[in-house]
Amino acid sequence: MMSRMKPFVVLFLFALSAAMAQTPEAGRRLFESSCVACHGGDGAGGEHGPAIIGRIGALSDADITTTVGGGLPLAGMPAFKLAASEMDELVAFLRTLRPKPGHGLTSKTIEMVDGKKLEGAVLNETIDDLQLQTTDQRVHLLRKSGAKYREVTSQTDWPSYNGETRGSRYSKLSQINRINVKKLAPKWEVTLPHTAPLEGTPVVVGGIMYMTSANECYALDAGTGREIWHYQRPRTRNLTGNASGGINRGVALAGDRVFMATDNAHIIALNRFTGDLLWETEMADWHLNYNATSAPLIVGDLVVQGSAGGDEGVRGFLAAFDQATGKEVWRFWTVPKAGEPGSETWQGSDIEHPGSVAWFTGSYDPDLNTVYWQTGNPGNDLNGDQRGGDNLYSCSVVALDAKTGKLKWY
Repeated sequence: MMSRMKPFVVLFLFALSAAMAQTPEAGRRLFESSCVACHGGDGAGGEHGPAIIGRIGALSDADITTTVGGGLPLAGMPAFKLAASEMDELVAFLRTLRPKPGHGLTSKTIEMVDGKKLEGAVLNETIDDLQLQTTDQRVHLLRKSGAKYREVTSQTDWPSYNGETRGSRYSKLSQINRINVKKLAPKWEVTLPHTAPLEGTPVVVGGIMYMTSANECYALDAGTGREIWHYQRPRTRNLTGNASGGINRGVALAGDRVFMATDNAHIIALNRFTGDLLWETEMADWHLNYNATSAPLIVGDLVVQGSAGGDEGVRGFLAAFDQATGKEVWRFWTVPKAGEPGSETWQGSDIEHPGSVAWFTGSYDPDLNTVYWQTGNPGNDLNGDQRGGDNLYSCSVVALDAKTGKLKWY
């Protein structure tokens, strides 16, 4: 199905459903004619393409259709123009693929330095270190200590774009100081293929580093740089705005979930140990020029995300979503509609396309239960003839009640 395909790019076949009573023969024939040369007859990988049965539940039928139909040109995967009925047949067959007995991850039991035993599936292993995933899906980063292992983690986590929700970007760690900082040297490096210039802040929790580009998230062993998992979906075609160039500024973590925005203004939650998609919520219709680039912010049991697209004439907002379900809890519009309080600060027709997007990550004070967010410039960017007045709440800091999203002050 793909030429020159690298192992990290394919997600479109990973979803797995209940076994079907009969193998869809028409779909099998399509798979054999288009996919086997790269992915092998059982989907377990071939000379030119990776295994497609190694991950489960990543994408919906619609996502599979989009990827097969559009291809992954940056990774060497061509588009396959199939009729709708043929695509349905192919997807139906892909749902029947199962690992063969003995195929998959190796199980291993190791002894820790404290004498305890740890058993799990081997994700990666070298002579010095081991990534072990236990039955609860948690990933354990282990280092050799003689014949035994010790577990490594973060001394202090950095779970969001600014480190902690107040936005100080301050660490209390003292091992590195102004005297010895000159001794720092590179330990490892990782290349993120097919990316725009990176604008994200790496986030580290429990020894695992999370780094993003547009519609991609990497989970790495922060001590070695070795990949644990990689989530990817196709970029949105015909998108406008900065996200169309591949910009994504990172993730936020809470519990076992990783939250990030997609280029087409959706917010998603991934399992932080496996990369599996847990939920997805559309924040705005990208056909109306919305996109998203910033890292989310954890606010109690909510996750807050702002929009982008101000230069393309959208109406700015930030919204809060339930971490467990993705359900929207509140939304604050950064520009009132015509006739609403505050609209008198817009004198002219540009209030219909006002900009003022909340495109950069804000901060949260849990003691005051207040969200602080900075808003962007009003539109039209270069000609203010149709936007006289103060143009609230553009070019502002807004303080919102974290529970309701109601404006406290600006």
